[in-house]
Amino acid sequence: MTEKIFIGGSKTIRELSPAMKSALIRVHNEKMSVLVGDCFGADRLIQEYLLKLCHKDVTVFASGERVRNNVGSFDVRHIETGGKTGFEFYRQKDIAMADEADIALMFWDGRTRGTLCNIRDMEERGKLVGVIVRV
Repeated sequence: MTEKIFIGGSKTIRELSPAMKSALIRVHNEKMSVLVGDCFGADRLIQEYLLKLCHKDVTVFASGERVRNNVGSFDVRHIETGGKTGFEFYRQKDIAMADEADIALMFWDGRTRGTLCNIRDMEERGKLVGVIVRV
């Protein structure tokens, strides 16, 4: 069975570091199934790099019906939001990825609360999460 990895990160990240690229290459080489969000910043950069690596097993999670970023025309999973708005609207896709993933890898700026919530979600589920911090 293919291991599912939730990869996400801060929307403030504008460039992947060498450590982040190396981690994505490892994910690709291990043929993992990637779950990633549709936000700008890290999510979009992750999608772009996976496309460059020709990684095919990628699912983009989007809250509601609108997909903000899907640079590789990857499969999309639309997540019901239960009428939530703002920050909680977008959190629904992250919660769904944390539920489905076996492990996670987060690229964090050390500040943004969305990525911190994702780290905590994985820990609360007893799942391993690796964090690469880019300040």
